[in-house]
Amino acid sequence: MKALGRVIVPVFAATLLNHSASQRIPFTEALLCVKNLLFFRLMAQYQYYTEATIEYMENYLKEFHCHKDVFSRFRASKSTKKVSEAMKMQLTLDKQEEWESDPAWNNLSAAAKGRRVDEDKTQIDSVMAQHLVDTSDFNFVKMHLLNHFSDHIRQLGNLLNVSSELPDKVMMDLKQAYRQSKRHEAALQILRTKARKEVFQYRELNANAAKQSRDDDMPLTKVPIKQMMKNLQPEIKTLDDLAEWCAMPKEELQNHIAWCFKRFADFTD
Repeated sequence: MKALGRVIVPVFAATLLNHSASQRIPFTEALLCVKNLLFFRLMAQYQYYTEATIEYMENYLKEFHCHKDVFSRFRASKSTKKVSEAMKMQLTLDKQEEWESDPAWNNLSAAAKGRRVDEDKTQIDSVMAQHLVDTSDFNFVKMHLLNHFSDHIRQLGNLLNVSSELPDKVMMDLKQAYRQSKRHEAALQILRTKARKEVFQYRELNANAAKQSRDDDMPLTKVPIKQMMKNLQPEIKTLDDLAEWCAMPKEELQNHIAWCFKRFADFTD
């Protein structure tokens, strides 16, 4: 979703670039709707807020609601679409009866009949599109929740503090455990599966921690140090000379030496 958010507005703008005169208004409305919703989403990811940034969020959400109707007909439910299809068939039959009952219909040329059929079809499509818009809405929980984001930020801080990602992850594990159960009195089986997975996770963490501890406690080998001592030039007699030979600042070299004395106090070399 984050990758999509980076490209959706320019891709959408390029897709709707070459429009006709009749498409200009809905294409502009669609682009403004998507842009404002994306800007709202990006600001919802902020970790720090001021009253000004919260107002920006609220304004983006208001602008989204002003332009969202362009997508309303795509929000139609299956039952609404079935009713619309039935209405379309009925309107088409009514138009056919109107044509047949019109005495002048048979006197029209084929081209004139075709133009009238196209006009009536366009009118029916317009009526159906308006019906889908009137019977559809954005009234669902996740869309309504956006209205409360600004209040949540003022009361609880940034939204990452109240993210649902962690409980969603826990629910995924529980659902997977239920699918692995016998589906009959599955609570105990779910708890056992969950506990078994966590035991393996704890053992893996302990094993990794023990390995890391062994790596940290492993003493320095003497071979590189002896080799380094052989490569020292006779003129290196002071700390300044050593820092110049090591190509590092004197203060940094002092810190390394002090750390080595503290870390490897029993290392005689």
